[in-house]
Amino acid sequence: MGRRVRLASVDLNLLVVLDELLRSQSTVVAAKRLGRAQSSVSHALGRLREVFGDPLFVRTGAALRPTSFAEELAAPLRTQLDSLEQLLDQAAGVEPSRLERTFTISAPDWAVIMVVPPLVARLRREAPGVDVVLRSFRMDVDRAVQSGEIDVALAVRFQPLAGLVAQRLMEQPFVCVARRDHPRVGERITLDAYAAAGHVLVTPYELPGSPLDDELARRGHRRRVVLRMPHFTAALFVVAQTDLIATLPSSFVHATAPLLDLRVIEPPLAIPPFPFSCLFSATRQKDPAHAWLRRCISEICREIQAATPRPLLDQRIDSIDR
Repeated sequence: MGRRVRLASVDLNLLVVLDELLRSQSTVVAAKRLGRAQSSVSHALGRLREVFGDPLFVRTGAALRPTSFAEELAAPLRTQLDSLEQLLDQAAGVEPSRLERTFTISAPDWAVIMVVPPLVARLRREAPGVDVVLRSFRMDVDRAVQSGEIDVALAVRFQPLAGLVAQRLMEQPFVCVARRDHPRVGERITLDAYAAAGHVLVTPYELPGSPLDDELARRGHRRRVVLRMPHFTAALFVVAQTDLIATLPSSFVHATAPLLDLRVIEPPLAIPPFPFSCLFSATRQKDPAHAWLRRCISEICREIQAATPRPLLDQRIDSIDR
């Protein structure tokens, strides 16, 4: 069990090393991210063990597995380091070109494809000292944001947890996509043909149903979901090689469908666009560097929204079904 430690006796740089080791569970990766030699990180780990009176990590194969004591330190340590970074940023003001920071972002794969490339390009131009770590999107992403494990989550649905802020970024319409030589899908598709087709349903949240299925039921139809999966990009490859169709975010489809020679079709019913938001901790709201990152993401999403083809008018969509 760890012992009480006086702050004045601790080199705060050791806590930065500990935080990175808890994230990466590797002295090699931690050294690379911190810009230090591996021997320096290993030496710091030895000093940390002396400070806390706990092994902190136990080697398991190639990885360092944190002890239960170290796991309990992870969330409060990240929170306190974030507060210190925010304090320093506020004192100095934000100059992107002088920032040296790593941001952890989580998003579904369609958003990664649309948002991350222009974001990284902008960071390379304006803030070359900023690094980004992408984490897999998961159902409890809001709790990961709340704990400080993730800086920013980009998604549609969030739990209303205490201390979280959701910032609306854009709204995305849906379009249908099918392989170009699909035997039953041409330039347009009727509602009956749409309901009769086999579908790929992409659901990163692994939840049953969707607003689209609710709208179909309201009109007296039901579609058959042949394949349910969490990844949008993989769904395109399935569509390209089968007779299944998918209904996906418009900007993503228009950006990627030409690569697989897929046909993009307007849905045969009006589907409300879905809101796409940025989730972050309220403790980061006034963090200048964090606010700058969110502003970059927001501006990129506005550009995506502006470039997204507008759906057909509801009257025209309804006429397809007549």
